[in-house]
Amino acid sequence: MKTCPRFSRIRADFERDIHYLGNHAARHQGTVPAKVSARTALGTKQRMARALSRHYEHCLECG
Repeated sequence: MKTCPRFSRIRADFERDIHYLGNHAARHQGTVPAKVSARTALGTKQRMARALSRHYEHCLECG
């Protein structure tokens, strides 16, 4: 699948946030902030999927 630089940038930004939240949850396992980070990471994954599919539908270079 050929994608444009903007698609890659959007994906990289979301993946960086997900990675950060996941690491925080792993480091502080069992605490309330860790559970919140894990839940936020899941929500961020869903937002990433929506943002990338929306971009793919409207981008002339990707779609």
